[in-house]
Amino acid sequence: MNMNIKIRNTLAEITGASVAMIWMWYKLTEASIMTIESISKVLAQGIGISIIIIIALTIVINIFSSIITGNYEKNIEDERDKLYELYALQLSSAIFGISIVIILVLLGWFNLTINTGLIAITFSGFIASIASLFLKMYLYK
Repeated sequence: MNMNIKIRNTLAEITGASVAMIWMWYKLTEASIMTIESISKVLAQGIGISIIIIIALTIVINIFSSIITGNYEKNIEDERDKLYELYALQLSSAIFGISIVIILVLLGWFNLTINTGLIAITFSGFIASIASLFLKMYLYK
């Protein structure tokens, strides 16, 4: 029973991040001619959208689940949960760290534009987060 709420919350996080990435992708179709200010606004809005969707989905899914099952599940954490969180954090940090190094190399030696670099850094953060969330789902199953 405890696993179900964790998997539901993780699915909400994956969905929120994915929707935000797709939204940002469509808003950034003309990134090559956009100013850094307009790109930054889209990226900041995307991060905000992700947070709002995650919160809303978590609430709605858990309310819906409580109505269907007829009982309320508490999100209880134990040592295993902390270990899974640590594994997910390590994976996320590794992916994001490697991405930052690659982006900096591309910026410094291969003339990647700063606009593209900013977009790549933001998307690599989202991708690292999604990868760590999938790892948590795998560990919880």
